[in-house]
Amino acid sequence: MSKASKLIKAIDEALNRFDTFGDDPDSFVINLILELEVEIEEVLDNGKPKQFQTIYVERDRARIKEKILNHVMAQNHPTK
Repeated sequence: MSKASKLIKAIDEALNRFDTFGDDPDSFVINLILELEVEIEEVLDNGKPKQFQTIYVERDRARIKEKILNHVMAQNHPTK
């Protein structure tokens, strides 16, 4: 498994520990970055373009997923 794949797996595992992020999901970012410091450093130390290509693809997947989920949420009309 590549260093980038290990980082992505570690991010997913860290996020899976939470059932909710409340009203401010951004407040979790700094603590998770600090928690994943070793994995992040391994990717940065490796420096291979393929590692970053994997990260770019994962980032783009997350953006697409967010847009789809936002679309679904916008379509949700509570029944009265």
